[in-house]
Amino acid sequence: MANINQFLDSVKESLNKINDDKSIFIVTGNDSADSIISALLFSYIANQQSDALYIPLVKVPLVDLELRPEVGFVLESAGVNYKKLICIDHIDLTALYNASARVILVDHNRLTFPFDETKWNDRVDGVLDHHIDEGLFTDITLRIVTMVGSCTSLVVLQFPDAFQYGNDKSTLCQLAIAPILVDTINLRWEFGKTTTTDVQAYDIVRLSASADLTYDAIEQVKGRVQHLCIRDLLRKDYKEWVVDGYRIGTSSLPWDFHSWVERDGAKDIVDKTQEYIRERQLDMEIILTGYNGEDGQYKRELGFFVSDSALLPVKSILENDDNVGLKPLNLIHTQNSSGVAFYNQGNIKMSRKQIWPLVQSIISEKIEAK
Repeated sequence: MANINQFLDSVKESLNKINDDKSIFIVTGNDSADSIISALLFSYIANQQSDALYIPLVKVPLVDLELRPEVGFVLESAGVNYKKLICIDHIDLTALYNASARVILVDHNRLTFPFDETKWNDRVDGVLDHHIDEGLFTDITLRIVTMVGSCTSLVVLQFPDAFQYGNDKSTLCQLAIAPILVDTINLRWEFGKTTTTDVQAYDIVRLSASADLTYDAIEQVKGRVQHLCIRDLLRKDYKEWVVDGYRIGTSSLPWDFHSWVERDGAKDIVDKTQEYIRERQLDMEIILTGYNGEDGQYKRELGFFVSDSALLPVKSILENDDNVGLKPLNLIHTQNSSGVAFYNQGNIKMSRKQIWPLVQSIISEKIEAK
């Protein structure tokens, strides 16, 4: 039986001779470590149970994985070479489409770039996700959309025998335990991200995973961002959506705004972020931070960069939403006079997974389509 490194090598070899002689499934998530590991685990296990070709696709170029050192750290702890991952620059999406490839979505339940919804929507065969259910693909057999802490928990419970009885269970459990711990903030219920599903999955994988791979060890690696330039900080954990014609980017950082401003200065941060907005042709960029403060308490912050004035009501509505609990941080002189503003976020239970649906609903309900 091939190990994961051999599996990834065999997938790349198959990509060099694509044909429609066998069923092809592209298993893909967003760009986070949870997505990457969920797609890899799903593809590897499904490949062992089928004659089909399962491709665990990472939707960023291989070079961009250097911005996510926690991915390499976790994979290498399990003996997997992260440079063998199947990245977007390794595939010919048109050739896969012409070979009748199907898609399985993990860690999101709507197709995102580079998958054109008009072409690929009819090709979606499965969904495993822990975000707000957008009500798509309701007629497919494999459709699990439930608000658990980690998407990897859903993969573990989809294939529990592989993590309990397989010959390579220790490798699979070592990979799975990391995103479960990170996404649930070490299974701490007070942050509102842990569910009984996550605990059930954790109880399965912890029996065979190394005790050395702890939440603190992963967070220490993940938090090494001070060496990144402003553009790379924005790219490190970036997601993008289009709502009613408006293009919205979100960047999550494991760092606080005050430290960032101390390093780069408010002016450079604003100028370089606005350059990034122009590069990505965004109408708005939202920056979300999550980090442990000097007092040991977990904290969140939020920053707005509104480039299209039509979206200023989004900023205003969230400012006044007591459930989010935004309080201005006086880091830039334009705080009250433009679409650029930084805030402390009082409700630490609201991560991007909760903030984004709020933004989406405001745009859909309060703002005229572009």
